[in-house]
Amino acid sequence: MRHPFVRAFRVVGLLAIALLLFLGGAYAYVHGGGNFHEVEKGVLYRSSWLGAEGLERAIARHGVKSVLNLCGEQPGDAWYDGETQVARRRGIMFRSLALSAKNELDARQLAELVEALRDAPKPLLIHCRAGSDRTGLACAIYVASHGGSYRDACEQLSLYYGHFPYFGSKSVAMDVTLERFYESVAGLRIVTQAESR
Repeated sequence: MRHPFVRAFRVVGLLAIALLLFLGGAYAYVHGGGNFHEVEKGVLYRSSWLGAEGLERAIARHGVKSVLNLCGEQPGDAWYDGETQVARRRGIMFRSLALSAKNELDARQLAELVEALRDAPKPLLIHCRAGSDRTGLACAIYVASHGGSYRDACEQLSLYYGHFPYFGSKSVAMDVTLERFYESVAGLRIVTQAESR
């Protein structure tokens, strides 16, 4: 009687280990290269902190002309100092906004983010610490601002990039902000269409 139970327990254990290894491998694959991804070819890219070497590679490969850092200014941190030095040396714009992945953006922060997305020289690279939550929100807002559907926007703020708003995670604030933003954009479009009739 014990024998089948032990065998079943081993099978379940092996399946659990295989699943964890698969998820770990997928996470390493996505994030191993700085969580670097193309949002719109030649226009918008996203990543985690890259540091000096990573930013140099992004400039060389994709012609990046500006960086939008969503972690705020952090002088004294190696990644920040390295990236700002590269930006100065290469003549690209480096702008910092201090956003938190745990708090919904207020109207001022949202307006500042939309302005930065609109006005930054392209190609633009957006990043935060991991390239998951704040970066995902910024990319989703870009997609929504350029006519993308809510579903298209949500794809930028997804588990694929490491965004995990489940089980009480405070990063759900990014999803709430996107929903608010998308409703306001959709509302403005409806008014504009109605006025043009």
